[in-house]
Amino acid sequence: MTTKEIHPKAVLITGASSGIGRAAALELDRRGFRVFAAVRSDQAEADLRNAGSARLETVRVDLTQRESIDAAVARLKDELHSVGLWGLVNNAGIALTGPVEFLEEEVWQFQFAVNFFGHVEMTKKLIPLLRQAKGRVVNISSISGRISPPYFGPYTCSKHALEAFSDVLRVELRRFGIRVIVIEPGNTQTPIWERAQRFSDEALNRWQGHLAALAPEVQAIYQADFAAMRKAAERMARTGGKVDRVVRTICKALTVRNPRSRYPVGWWVSAAFKLFAILPDSLRDRLLCRVLGLP
Repeated sequence: MTTKEIHPKAVLITGASSGIGRAAALELDRRGFRVFAAVRSDQAEADLRNAGSARLETVRVDLTQRESIDAAVARLKDELHSVGLWGLVNNAGIALTGPVEFLEEEVWQFQFAVNFFGHVEMTKKLIPLLRQAKGRVVNISSISGRISPPYFGPYTCSKHALEAFSDVLRVELRRFGIRVIVIEPGNTQTPIWERAQRFSDEALNRWQGHLAALAPEVQAIYQADFAAMRKAAERMARTGGKVDRVVRTICKALTVRNPRSRYPVGWWVSAAFKLFAILPDSLRDRLLCRVLGLP
């Protein structure tokens, strides 16, 4: 990537314990940014400190807890009161999956607490620091932020919400010089898909009683679909794109003079957006089922 240089600009990255967030924190640290990496565990904190430079700082953040967000914001305001915050990378995310019929309300609430409401709360409280630096908000969305695969209901709805939030925020903050950028990766080789698969397996065990009570033909449809989606999750974890490509896009969004409002990551993601924008819904649905291996 680029040669290392000391950079006075500060960036907060949520979800930096693993995957995209961890890799982005280390790369921005290597480039000389003052990085605040948000993590949730002692192990993740120690790992990042060992891997990064002496500049890299960790922040404990649980996006589902208002007190945790408030504590992190208070620390940043204390440390950055004279320079402001150049970048907020809202990266933290989980993927909860399953058939809508059997997803409890708590699943949807937790999905949105992490992938959406936590980001909204963190962003709005850091706007004064971002306004001071005329900084940037980088929201890590997904191809699922514009294309909704079946059985990914909680995840894809949370990403659609994040896309809409980004559109609202971009216009509201335009006159302050704050840029709002959305990054839309396709499936990427991160632990999120392994965790999604584990959740699906656990959920399937819970749903067996419900499935048994359904008519045989309906039971067969759900079981076949769920087996196909487990295979799709395994395939996504195995064949997803490299994290480095997403990290390069994050760095671009934070460093180029005039960033675009959206960055699809990968030619096939851009192609999918264009194709799905012109296809009738019936063809979209058939194509999604074919790609996911649904019967």
